Amino acid sequence: MVIAWTTSFAEDKEELDDSGANHFGEVGERWQLAPRFSWKTHMYNQRKMADLVRIAVVGDVHGDWDATADRRALQHLNPDLVLFTGDFGDEDVQIVREVANLDMSKAVILGNHDCCRSALGGNIDFLYEKFTTSYLERLVGYLVSFFKRPSKPAVEQQIQMLGDSFVGFKRVDYRHLKLSVVGARPFAMGGDGVYGKTLLSSLFGISDLKGSAEKIKELILDAPKDHSVVILAHNGPTGLGSERHDICGKDFSGRGGDNGDPDLAEAIKLCEEECEIPLVVFGHMHRNEGRKMVAGLNRKVFVNGAVVPRREGLNRQFTMVELQDHEVKRVTETWVKVAAGDVCIASEKVLFQL
Repeated sequence: MVIAWTTSFAEDKEELDDSGANHFGEVGERWQLAPRFSWKTHMYNQRKMADLVRIAVVGDVHGDWDATADRRALQHLNPDLVLFTGDFGDEDVQIVREVANLDMSKAVILGNHDCCRSALGGNIDFLYEKFTTSYLERLVGYLVSFFKRPSKPAVEQQIQMLGDSFVGFKRVDYRHLKLSVVGARPFAMGGDGVYGKTLLSSLFGISDLKGSAEKIKELILDAPKDHSVVILAHNGPTGLGSERHDICGKDFSGRGGDNGDPDLAEAIKLCEEECEIPLVVFGHMHRNEGRKMVAGLNRKVFVNGAVVPRREGLNRQFTMVELQDHEVKRVTETWVKVAAGDVCIASEKVLFQL
């Protein structure tokens, strides 16, 4: 990934917040995955190398967040940046509040579950389209949630609590990392429809895929020219495969298919010749038996962090990404054991390595 990390901050420190960030509103080559690798013998030695940036990805939470345990786990991992892919719960304001209070550099996008009740009223057409493609269970679930639906302020409250760390249709520049995080469309859940159309229009002034692609493109191209761009989305782009084991492949339909977001794919395509986008991080498509959680395409690494559930007993899951010399060097699925008197790495599996 395009990262040139140094220990010095920008000279104009007054423009930066406490995290050192500024805030602003086809098929190609595929890379080989790596075998297992030892965290204990490698991780901290690698950290000492110049220009290395380490990112912790917290995939779809779905209620599995403990403010104390997850904070201790992240402190043990000691990343330079934490990325949250959304779906904290069904508009779970309390979990979002706890994430907002996490005292670490972070960027957050919200998923479809983070607006699932508030958005229902504006999604009849979208739900009808999904119903006609074997989405009966999802339709019933949303209809049930309709009767418990809070008003739009539940979503606005989450965005307000997250403050500058919320990156939906926004960019955050980390000058000390030479890194910019661009947030894609919030609440996305794949396909040609736009989930939360009315909500998106009222909050961001965008209600269709064309407008979304243009906004994401604008944010990418306006990033500082010496920065690497990392895209944070709730759902990944189209073009990464249509089998159930592919990173965004449908596993909820017997016919399979590509469940990526076409607007995100279009924005990336429009920017490829003008800037480097070494890393795209997302969730939504939960890990199944055989699903690829990392994909390489056209010198970009796509990382799906949606390991659900992300808690097993005392162990908590994170996807760790290492960036150096404008490239993703390593991606691992890492489980951290958080016990009363001890925090340690329980297991680690390398998903990708150059």
